[in-house]
Amino acid sequence: MSVTRRDALHSLLGLVGAAALPNARAQAGYPNAPIHMVIPVPAGGGQDAMMRMVGAKLTESWGQPVLVESKAGASGAIAAAAVAKSPADGYTFMLSYSAFLSNTVLQPNPGYKLSDFVPVAMLAMSPIAIGVRSSLGVNTLQELIALAKKQPGKLTFGSYGQGSGGHFVGEELNAAAGIDMVHVPYKGEAPALQDLVGGQIDAAITSVGGLSRFPDKIKPLALVGLSRSPRYKDVPTFGEAGLPAVDLAGWGGLFAPAGTPKAILNKVTAEVNRIILLPELAPKLQDLGFEPVGWGPDKMNAFLNGQLAKIKKLVDDGRVKV
Repeated sequence: MSVTRRDALHSLLGLVGAAALPNARAQAGYPNAPIHMVIPVPAGGGQDAMMRMVGAKLTESWGQPVLVESKAGASGAIAAAAVAKSPADGYTFMLSYSAFLSNTVLQPNPGYKLSDFVPVAMLAMSPIAIGVRSSLGVNTLQELIALAKKQPGKLTFGSYGQGSGGHFVGEELNAAAGIDMVHVPYKGEAPALQDLVGGQIDAAITSVGGLSRFPDKIKPLALVGLSRSPRYKDVPTFGEAGLPAVDLAGWGGLFAPAGTPKAILNKVTAEVNRIILLPELAPKLQDLGFEPVGWGPDKMNAFLNGQLAKIKKLVDDGRVKV
């Protein structure tokens, strides 16, 4: 064999070995290194708190640190684009929400594709609710609608991002009620609620748990869901308030880069779903506005496809634009 051919063969074998390293590292006694959980919203919000609870339990179970990292901005697209480019070795995951789907419909180039990911587990449903600042003098959804009709284009509602679930629910509300509240996007739930409490906006559409953290400053009016939240029984559903067409549910789901070994995905799915359904976590999660569900990838995927169809319809009708 010539020197050139021998060197080329050694180089090729070196590349094959390097390519195999992440997969070997991933599966040899997994996990054997810190795990990164990326969230697409600022620290301090409900998703951040939920992921830290789950991460602490995973650390207990597996003896490896679970690091929660916030990569907020662009309605979750910044986080998704970063995770899509991460090694598919089981050490990087993303907890995301409805904007993960809507970005791919609204933006010509969000920096990722849905095919860049695989679903791992649906941790919880998050009843999306509308609340108003107490100083607005509104106590029911119908009173808010009446006020909005008297002041078309004047009332504002904040959400946790352009193209987020809160944004879509707000546009569903505008369409169903025949009103024109103006959307104000924020980089997450926490800053939207801060501005609502401060009086910079009139309403916010976020998790019901987020709204309920300020009982003297915010009045929750209605939430998306087939039934009332067990934790917030005094907040009616949009259906009970006369607007059943407002029905885009909120959720928090865990994703991994496509190509992550199946054995690792199965292990993470099983352990995350065991943790999210622990009785000791239920009241804490409900206080944050989450209803733990612990779905596997198949049920999660079917749900996401249904959500995507509703999102596409709102965009096609011109209700939601970037």
